Amino acid sequence: MLQHPYLELPKSFFQPVWPEPQQNARLVAVNRALMQEIDCDLSDEQLLALTAGQLEDASLAEFDLQPLAQKYTGHQFGYYNPDLGDGRGVLLGRWEDKNGQAWDFHLKGAGRTPYSRRGDGRAVLRSVIREYLASEALYGLGVPTTRALSIATSNEQVQRETFEPRASLIRVTPSHIRFGHFQWAASKGPATFEFLTNFVVEHHYPELQSLEEPQRSAALLKTVCERTAVLMAKWQAVGFNHGVMNSDNMSILGETFDFGPYAFFDDFQIEYICNHSDYEGRYAYNQQPKIGVTNCQLLAHAFDKVLDEAAQNEALEAFVETYNRQYIDEMNRKIGLQTVQPDDKNLIGDLLVLMDQHRVDFSLFFRRLAKWNQPDEGELMTLLNQPGAFVDWFQRYDARLQQEGISESERQQRILAANPAIVLRNYIAQGIIEAAENGDYQPLEQWVEALHSPFEEHPGLAEFQKPPSSEQKGLQLSCSS
Repeated sequence: MLQHPYLELPKSFFQPVWPEPQQNARLVAVNRALMQEIDCDLSDEQLLALTAGQLEDASLAEFDLQPLAQKYTGHQFGYYNPDLGDGRGVLLGRWEDKNGQAWDFHLKGAGRTPYSRRGDGRAVLRSVIREYLASEALYGLGVPTTRALSIATSNEQVQRETFEPRASLIRVTPSHIRFGHFQWAASKGPATFEFLTNFVVEHHYPELQSLEEPQRSAALLKTVCERTAVLMAKWQAVGFNHGVMNSDNMSILGETFDFGPYAFFDDFQIEYICNHSDYEGRYAYNQQPKIGVTNCQLLAHAFDKVLDEAAQNEALEAFVETYNRQYIDEMNRKIGLQTVQPDDKNLIGDLLVLMDQHRVDFSLFFRRLAKWNQPDEGELMTLLNQPGAFVDWFQRYDARLQQEGISESERQQRILAANPAIVLRNYIAQGIIEAAENGDYQPLEQWVEALHSPFEEHPGLAEFQKPPSSEQKGLQLSCSS
């Protein structure tokens, strides 16, 4: 049964909206692993009806569906936009698993809503497949993220740069509340803001309910900042570029939210811009942690009527401290270290400078670092166009390993457990999309299954574990993704 606690919020937070259903839709992807995780026992008939927006289908008669589009605001590329909201999605309700954990079901590509502005509210097969792949890839890598439950498509054509097949996706997460919801609530006055804060604490941070104000709001803000910092550190460590880090795309749970022109690295470029609409590089890879704290500042500003400057600064300082600690932990794991020493920051930083200067494949370098000083070390060295430039760094790395005092086999095991054998590169995602557009969903199924265990070798995907060709590298996308 789908519940809908979001209806408890003031009506300024949403408008009831029924989807514009897809006709003659087909269910082309179902995340069986996720269904099992959340104890979802929907039949394929019911899942198709939900995913295609056919909410009046007889199979859904048992559900008291009250779909709605959420209202929020936010800063987009640095500028405040008061006119935001769910422009192509509706919140269907909340599913509860056997452990009492609640999961929002959100239909993306549902059609026009009161917040669509000039958009058609639809999604295309390309974009929903990209979101499905990315969310499952990050999940497999241990990065907090929303998930994708299912995809439906039809013969309806939607105009983007070209005409593309319409599709829709059910996104699953414990909460669809964004930083932008708090920005909206702040603009509506103290009573509305307090209502939202109480709702978020009750449903998502119940451990804070016993606190009085303003301590409760301070603890909430600090916790969200810390979770966001952990997310930023994990993005940087796995080489994930989000591309559109607007404040309305930031989750109050610290999850990766809204997938557009994202990219996992091919060759490492510290200033890499995955979104070709980002002309100034605002959301470049090396800017992501900075934008993370900037968005937390915007969230803190929404608490102005509740928290003083000292409490806000404490939360922002917690972001910085958490990020620095998490980042070095993540990066040390990638090179086989468990402890943290004072010079590790320089060891990691200098390595990334070298990788940037020599355009070294990000994921393959760290994976093949397990082969360093081994008979098959050549597989690592072939990634380096100037191996001599790395000699000094490898000597420093060797000295650090001696300080760590671990065996060679343990070092290798740690590296292989921290660095994936397969990575969702953009050219791979594009190949999966093209196959699907031609009616072949087998590559999608194969890759989703593999991405759930990315640290294992997948012989059937061996050709994708080699360095990509120059034609395959660096594919950039726009926000229309």
